[in-house]
Amino acid sequence: MESIFSDTDQAKKLIQAFEEFANDRATTQRLSFENLKQEAIEQIRNELVSKDLFHSEIKRLEDLFHSEIKRLQTEIKRVESSIQTEIKRVESSLQSEIKLSVSSLKQQGIYWLIGACVVSIATIISSVWAIMNFTIEHLK
Repeated sequence: MESIFSDTDQAKKLIQAFEEFANDRATTQRLSFENLKQEAIEQIRNELVSKDLFHSEIKRLEDLFHSEIKRLQTEIKRVESSIQTEIKRVESSLQSEIKLSVSSLKQQGIYWLIGACVVSIATIISSVWAIMNFTIEHLK
């Protein structure tokens, strides 16, 4: 540089200015590098926080699903128990109705049988009476 300028003071000033510029640029680059490094670290931290948040959210949802499954299983058992109770009640009611119907049919059968017997007896008695009357009439 000194050979370019005829004035050595001016050359020294230029060299000093260039060195300051180079040092300032190196400092700026170093600061830029530090900023980039800090930015990268911050992004990595944010990414880790995001992953941790994601994992905690997945865990929360898994716990929620498990509790909902248990609640639904309990509800299914309750409904199943209710249905079984209703089936037993209907079954008992049907058995009572069937017993009542069978009893009624037996009673009607007995009444019919008694009626048939009474009619048969009445027919036999009237037949015997008619024969006896006929016989007595002819014997006179």
